[in-house]
Amino acid sequence: MKYQYKKQIKLYLFNVQAKKIFLLIPNILSKGLDSLKDLKRIRGLFQKFGLTWKISSEEHQRHVYKIHLSQEQKNMVEKNSVGVFDMFLELIDNISHDKSVMAYVLTSLEAIISENQRNFKLFMRALQPKIVDKLKSLLFLDGYEPVVYEAAAKIATMVLAEEGKDEAKEWVVLIVGGLSQKDANQNRLKISDQMIMPICVYLLKHESLAKEFLRAGGMKIVQSLLQRYSSDLQISYYTILGLWLLSSLPESIQLFADPSYGLIKLTIEAIQKISREKILRVSFACFRNLVDQSPICIELMVDNNLRKIADLLMRGNPKDEDLIEDVKYVDEVLDKNMKILTSFEKYQKELNSQNLTFSAVHSEKFWKENVKKFEEYDFIMIRKLAEILESENNVNVAVACYDLGEFCRFHPFGKQVLDSLNAKTAIMKKAKSDDQQVRENALLALQKIMLHNWQV
Repeated sequence: MKYQYKKQIKLYLFNVQAKKIFLLIPNILSKGLDSLKDLKRIRGLFQKFGLTWKISSEEHQRHVYKIHLSQEQKNMVEKNSVGVFDMFLELIDNISHDKSVMAYVLTSLEAIISENQRNFKLFMRALQPKIVDKLKSLLFLDGYEPVVYEAAAKIATMVLAEEGKDEAKEWVVLIVGGLSQKDANQNRLKISDQMIMPICVYLLKHESLAKEFLRAGGMKIVQSLLQRYSSDLQISYYTILGLWLLSSLPESIQLFADPSYGLIKLTIEAIQKISREKILRVSFACFRNLVDQSPICIELMVDNNLRKIADLLMRGNPKDEDLIEDVKYVDEVLDKNMKILTSFEKYQKELNSQNLTFSAVHSEKFWKENVKKFEEYDFIMIRKLAEILESENNVNVAVACYDLGEFCRFHPFGKQVLDSLNAKTAIMKKAKSDDQQVRENALLALQKIMLHNWQV
């Protein structure tokens, strides 16, 4: 506890000194950078209190430091933006080798230009071309704090995306390539997972750069983040925000529709774990774009029970009008396509591939409408289901148990057919399975077999 208390005191002192430094730097620059004496005095303010940039965040158990501008600082930017930005640019140009000062300078500058669009426009007017090159070179140097690399990458990305020149496309390739590297010794960018999408979003706002992002293989980065951080509010939000921006591009649709990427499934899993309004808003905005462009995406949404999520969401009386409109629109499209997606042909295709999942064709509604069709070719489809009970794939076995129970429930001779195939005996064995999903569905199927025709 004593250590924690000391750390809080240091953090407080750091904030106080940071404000003094921010207000002190313009006076130093106005006298000229003719010696390192004043710059050492700035660095000394950090060292005097033994301060570090690595302040642990209780929420994420990771090292994060974010500059929050004081009102005094905001007033300075408002009154003398030219002087403030000239100050930062001169510091970056002349003392980028000073790691301690750069940690403060770059995080402060990033905070200012991210504060509002006006600040960013003023910064763009003051910008010197060589500064972007300085920031880019910093990303591949060693010894700086993580916040330096992240602030440098974000500032460079904001500038290059705004300019929209060929250099911006080259930057996209560098970013995607640098983030995709697994070996830290092979020019891997030193950017934490928490900052990847907040940086990339600035690229994805521009259509030409978003296309370049896809061509460079950026969707693999998005997929990886969503797989690993589906319970992290901040990472999930920015990742799904990126997916929404990409979903308006025709070039992205085949990736959304590709089951190997699983982007729709991963997004639905994320909103089930984090039902925050801002996550739901960007998710359903993304779904709305997709249902207007791809029948396969509609099928994937139905298969992953998005309608059930939409129904639960609307029962909760959401307040956001845009969210309500998107949820209703997506739900209506999915409802219109339900009959197409629950066809007997789709079931046959799934069964023949022996890749069963709890999708729309494994439901009470489907079995009520299609049970008589399973009589074809001497109940060959039921025979295949009985054979799947011996599969080593637990999901296949669980779904087969469920379907055999539904067949027995709705077919007038269902019990006799299952008895002739010894399916009941096989299901009884599965009721003792170590896998919970298999065990529960086997027990449910046995209840239906014992109470044959109870709801016909």
